[in-house]
Amino acid sequence: MESRVLVVDDEKDILDTLAEFMADLPYRASFADTVSGALALMEENRYDVLLLDKNMPDTENNKEGGMTLLRYAKERMPDAEVIMMTGYGTVESAVEAMKLGAFDYITKPISLRDVRQKIDRILEYKRFINSENTLRSYKILHNQVLNCLSNLDNLPEDQLSNTLRSLGARIDQVFGLQKDYETIIETQAEALEKIGGYVQQLKDAVSRDSPYYDLIERIFEESGKRISLRRLQ
Repeated sequence: MESRVLVVDDEKDILDTLAEFMADLPYRASFADTVSGALALMEENRYDVLLLDKNMPDTENNKEGGMTLLRYAKERMPDAEVIMMTGYGTVESAVEAMKLGAFDYITKPISLRDVRQKIDRILEYKRFINSENTLRSYKILHNQVLNCLSNLDNLPEDQLSNTLRSLGARIDQVFGLQKDYETIIETQAEALEKIGGYVQQLKDAVSRDSPYYDLIERIFEESGKRISLRRLQ
């Protein structure tokens, strides 16, 4: 199924830049420049990733309309992950968004490379066998670092950005190893399913009176147990 991304920002230049950038990326992107427009799209469509401007007016003149959309997404679209965009790159604003369930955040002026990297990270984690646990683990690790950083006074913005970028890369390395392990599991499961098919054919072809039937039966049962175990993993 094609991955879908919703981008919401009330600054036309940013929205146009992101629309041009995402036109060549391997997922389908939709765009809105108001909170009401975004809500209408969210009611009609399924999205994998939401890229939301934190500081934009909502329908009740709340200046942080992106947070309104974040709350709506967490209530109505639990499978969608949120990246929050903010022009005020304080640790406190990031922590606030993370506590409400955002996956990540990015500061303005935005880096298109960071946008692509963060969206791709979410889509990759969604392909894990236990994707819900993987996404939750990332958020926990990310939040722990943000909470530590929030206790530091006057942390330079460039230092914050570099720290968070380094954090994301290190977490990706850890989960990359997990993905390698999952690939091995999937390969073994496919091989076991083929073996199960071949053994079933043998069972159908061999008489119960054959001296080989009991051996074929044991192989069939064992392959079935291993396939069930792999699926549980």
